[in-house]
Amino acid sequence: MGNDTKNITISSCSDPEAPAIGFIEGLSIKLSEPYSDSEVTVKINPFDDHHPVKESDTKSTKTMKFDFGKSNAKKVKFGTETYRIKLVSINKKKWEGQDHHYFEFLLEW
Repeated sequence: MGNDTKNITISSCSDPEAPAIGFIEGLSIKLSEPYSDSEVTVKINPFDDHHPVKESDTKSTKTMKFDFGKSNAKKVKFGTETYRIKLVSINKKKWEGQDHHYFEFLLEW
């Protein structure tokens, strides 16, 4: 892993600023069940010119659960690239009159 980092936020609603699936540095990170005020599950897939984005699970899909304890940060490897994904925050925000969860992650590679 190098020194490159980026933040990504996904949500439990269709907010255009934080959709339920995010794309960052060759990865798609999609919200999955279960999630709550203290933990979140995501499905992570690689994509590039040879592996287009897939909405459904593939043999490459990694399902990971994050919280603020021992499961705060995890490494995932696709091909020759290793990524470190860390849960930064879980927030609630009103979207169209209802509370929805927003999950912020830090990606390092």
